[in-house]
Amino acid sequence: MKKTLTIFFILITLTSIAVADVLPYYVNSLRRYGIGYTSVSSPLVMRQTPSNEGKILESLNFDFSTGETSCIENKTRCTQDEIFAAFSQSKKIALLTTLDETEGWNLVCFNQSQNPVCGWVKEDAKNKFYNWSDFFNIYGKKYGIYLFKDLQKTDKILYAAPAKQTNTTGSIELPKMISPWLIRGNWLLVKVHDLNNQVKTGWINFRGNDGKLKLFVKF
Repeated sequence: MKKTLTIFFILITLTSIAVADVLPYYVNSLRRYGIGYTSVSSPLVMRQTPSNEGKILESLNFDFSTGETSCIENKTRCTQDEIFAAFSQSKKIALLTTLDETEGWNLVCFNQSQNPVCGWVKEDAKNKFYNWSDFFNIYGKKYGIYLFKDLQKTDKILYAAPAKQTNTTGSIELPKMISPWLIRGNWLLVKVHDLNNQVKTGWINFRGNDGKLKLFVKF
């Protein structure tokens, strides 16, 4: 009986860990297009044109200590999942989807669940743009990545090269840790540590043809 209870406890623990590793954060607010993300600070001013003289479309205030967010121009309180592609209070990270960049300015979007507000944000030491390669190389290698829980089995297949016409090297089933190595287009080379202590390496298609992401950084 004692042995049975021990096995049951281990299974429950492992299941909890697995669920925690793949639990999505703000999946519904992630836009299905873009060139990367901009890490932003508060207060944030979005302008109609990439210029300090451009008309202010929206001003945003947010607080990492409380998680509260407010849209100043519209004088409304906005929820995090309406605005951010990702928001981590503990790590003090707030990301906005980036659509374009030019001469030190980034075109970002928020309020994505209803009427998207897109405007230009000046890039500086506090507001920094990360393309897909930088995003996974910097944030992904630091925090690891996780798969969204609504993926099909075909989305979890690992390939020997960044193309579906190549041989497979396995699939991601119960990941304990996923570390990114390289990025090629919509493909990411990852090293996967499973809960059964197996290590797999291969390429995964991290973004579909429609721009929908299949994985994200585990902030």
